[in-house]
Amino acid sequence: MLSAARHLRRRLRDERGLTLIETLVAMITGIIVSFALFSILEVSLHQSSRLTDVVQASQLGRTAMTHIVDELHSACIAPGFTPVQEGSEPSKLIFENAYGEAAEPASARKDEIVYEKSAKTLLDKTYRSTGGEYPAFTYVGSAPTTVRLGENITETELSKSENYPIFEYYEYASAASTSPTEASSTLKKMSVTKMTAAQADAVASVVVNFTAGPTSKETSKGRLAPFSSQTTFAFSAPNSESTIEDTPCE
Repeated sequence: MLSAARHLRRRLRDERGLTLIETLVAMITGIIVSFALFSILEVSLHQSSRLTDVVQASQLGRTAMTHIVDELHSACIAPGFTPVQEGSEPSKLIFENAYGEAAEPASARKDEIVYEKSAKTLLDKTYRSTGGEYPAFTYVGSAPTTVRLGENITETELSKSENYPIFEYYEYASAASTSPTEASSTLKKMSVTKMTAAQADAVASVVVNFTAGPTSKETSKGRLAPFSSQTTFAFSAPNSESTIEDTPCE
């Protein structure tokens, strides 16, 4: 019995714990591993948030663009009609359109697609015709119905000091342009500040440019979705190999 007790005491004295250096090394290793795991988690959460934002921005922007383009596709009410109206600007597009199964619609609507830069919104103000007849309708006394097409909308960046306008206007050139590096084009860009009646008569195409952002209002490039679409007002394409004499809606 005494021999067993002595043997037990000897074993207890022989068992040693960790030294201070070993303890510190273990603690530092644990901290490094924990930091690495948290870093991986943070990157994963950031990437997930970024992807969610860009998908959301794409969906919201596509909805707004589809709305505008669908209405512009109905803007040629009659051959030789002037779809884009006087007073249009780079941030405001005014045009007439009509829907219906009849060859000569009994009514029409005038739309003002307005970009409010300070609020970063796109609005569609719709006026219903109150008189006139196909294809000359009147809108006297018509109160607008306003629909918000998009929020967190910004101008698409062209360079560090310049952005694309929301609306760009094109007219038919006298002849198709030719270039060894670009496709032949029958259109040329118009310089518009506030559109005159003469300029409105010549508008054959409109380009819509904007960048949509998510509802989180994050503005980093990886979370934004740029959009651009061109609508040409024509029933048939002009002959690009001869002098172009076509007008809008021909």
